[in-house]
Parts: sequence; structure tokens; C-alpha cells
Amino acid sequence: MKKVALITLGCPKNQVDSEVLAGELVRGGMTLVGNREEADIIFINTCGFIEEAKRESIESILESVKLKENGRDKAVYVWGCMAERYRGEIEKEIPEVDAYFGVEPYREMGRFFFGHSYRWRDAAFGNRLLSTPSHTAYLKIADGCDHQCTFCAIPHFKGKYRSRSVASLMEEAQTLAGKGVKEIVLVAQDTTAYGSDIVEGSDLVSLLEKLVSVEGVVWIRIMYGHPSYINDDIIRFMAEEKKICCYLDLPLQHISNAMLQRMGRKTSAEFIRSLIQTLRDRIPDLVLRTTFIVGFPGETDAMFDELVEFVREARFERMGTFVFSPEEGTKASELRPLVSKTVAEERYRILMEVQQHVCREINRSLESKKIPVLVDGYDRIQNLYFGRSEGDGPDVDQTVWIKGNVGIGEIVPVIIEASSAYDLMGRPACV
Repeated sequence: MKKVALITLGCPKNQVDSEVLAGELVRGGMTLVGNREEADIIFINTCGFIEEAKRESIESILESVKLKENGRDKAVYVWGCMAERYRGEIEKEIPEVDAYFGVEPYREMGRFFFGHSYRWRDAAFGNRLLSTPSHTAYLKIADGCDHQCTFCAIPHFKGKYRSRSVASLMEEAQTLAGKGVKEIVLVAQDTTAYGSDIVEGSDLVSLLEKLVSVEGVVWIRIMYGHPSYINDDIIRFMAEEKKICCYLDLPLQHISNAMLQRMGRKTSAEFIRSLIQTLRDRIPDLVLRTTFIVGFPGETDAMFDELVEFVREARFERMGTFVFSPEEGTKASELRPLVSKTVAEERYRILMEVQQHVCREINRSLESKKIPVLVDGYDRIQNLYFGRSEGDGPDVDQTVWIKGNVGIGEIVPVIIEASSAYDLMGRPACV
């Protein structure tokens, strides 16, 4: 019985892929262990999105290979986005790795480890081993991407957008609910494009209409939406259906029309402002999460100032910012003029300071109010339970700290007593 360590780098979509592989390995007779030192086999699921992620992947591979060099009887297998994107290159650079695989290589890896009798089943998605808290799970509804954003290499190595069938997603959701999952988080390169590639004309709303019927699931959260795919049907369903979290993750990347055009975003400043106003009007309690890129080639001081003013006026409840990373093989890597690293990092600092001020004001307005919180765990050092409100996605948003005894995995009413820019503190309403 081989001991296996599984290292996952990158986004929640990678996390789902690793959970699926873990389930198949255990089903095949292997045992998962918590660290690579005690493992017989090390699997590394790599990320190839930006330079920092690629560097982290390479470092993880080298650390694992070093264990082999120290005379330990181990095997190292590398797969995922970076392995797919730079397959031939890293095979030459790090030949000590026992084998390389691409993205979603379940059939290939299954036959590699368990022989040609191995048969892949869609049910493996539901039988995956969760690495999230047992009450929360990601549901990867599609893979690949049809957008042509000039800064992104994902379509080149992930391929065209591919929606999973409603039937397979429903089977997975029901299996997860049967294991106690209460919150399902929809992920894909673009969740709002779901069904655009399916002949029968399915779409995100038709999928959501099915998912809300799954008994036991209380929250359904939408991550990674594209503004160009938000339509009246999605807005209406979010406003009417209580199981859909009053939360929308909508990466906008910029507000300057010149920047949006250079980024290949298929939107405009006018469209974005109108969309946000519509969302705010029709879903009054909506929590909006977005991300922006600063330091993109050609970004002038005036364009950045326009972005800063937009962040002040839009008052996003949640926001992330990235400094532009030129990815080889993308159109953006060839654009000029370049913005210096010093200027880009200063713009990052300024924009996040503006957002911090917005978040502090929004959180202060929640003091003395009662909000439902999904309890994620207990911090022994601080002697506090912690969780998330309906407006907080796992791992990316703020934390609600709870003074008092509550059940992990339960949704409890919490009265907010204090706040900071990125945290809330409260007590159970029944105490």
C-alpha cells in the first residue's frame, strides 16, 4: 500500500482536480499522507498562470526531487497547468521527475498506476476527497476558456470552453450534499459562460434552477463571472432565489476604455458602470467582489487615476489587485510602452489603500447588526471560532470571528460588535 503526498498549487479549480485524483488513488488502494517526507509517491499539481505561480511550482518540484537525491526511495510525478504549458521544456530541465502529465489527466494517470483495466467514471467528481472543510465544496462546472484577454495564456493550454453536463453536476452536488456539504461554490474559468458550448442550449440559470433543488445545500456561491455574460435572467434568479448567495465575483480588470480595449475585455466603462448600477438596484444587499490589474502596458497616470476614482465611487465590498505580469506567448507581453515595476507596485499600494478605506467604512456599518455566519473552524491560539458571512468566499475574503460556543459547519446568527478593514468580530445572537 503506497503512501501518497499530494501538493496542490494555484486556484480552486486545481484544488478540485487534486481532490478527484486523491479519491481515485485511494480507491485504487493508496494511502494519503500529510507531508512529502513520509510519502512513497509525491504528486505535484502545478500552476502556470503568472510568473510567481510558475516559480512556486518549480521550487516545489525541486524540493521534492531533492528528497530523491538524498537517497530516499521516492517517485515524483508532476501534472497540471504548468506541466501542460511547458511540458517539453521542464522535462529537459528537471529529468529527475519520474513522469509528467498535463491538465485533467485522470484516464492517463489511472492507467499509468493501475493498468489498462482502469476505467474513468464521471462519478469520481462526487467521490473526490475534499481538502476544504467538510461543509464547503467547490463545484467545477466547466474548463477551458473562449475569451481572448491579451494578458492571459490559459486558453492556449486549457483549450476551448467545455461545460460539464447538468446531469453529471447534479450527481456530484447530490453526492456532496449527502456527505454534509452545505455550501457549494461554483468555479470555472468563466462560470457565467456555462452552457454556451452545449448544443441543447443550457445556461447558468438552468443549472442553478436544478442545483437549488439539492436537499441539504443552503448556499450556492458564484465565483469567476465575466461581466459580458451577466444578463437579466441571472440577475432575476439571484434576486429571487434564497439559496443563491447575495454575492457575485466579477473580475473587471480596469475601467479605462483604452485599457479594456488593450486587455481584450469585450466591455467598456459605460457598460461596467451600467451593469453595477443594475446589480445594485435589483439585488440591494449584493456583495460584489472584483479584481483589477495595474501596471498594464500603456497605462498612463490619467488612466490609473480614473481607476482609483472608480474604486472610490463603486465601493466594492471585496476587491483584489494584481501587478501586471507579462506572460510569454500572450499579446500583452509584446505591448508597449511598459510601465516600470516601481510605478506598478506604487499603483498597487495606492489602489489597495483606497479599497482598505472603503472596506473599513462598510464593515463599520455592520456593527450592531445581526448576520448569518457559516462556521468554518476553531482557532485554539485565539480561543475563537471563525467563519464567513454570505458575502465572503472561502480563502479570498474576510473572516468573522465569533466569541462563544457554536457548531462547526453550522450557519448561526452573529451580532457584530467590532470591525476592522478585513475582519468582523461578534457573538452568537442567542448568547
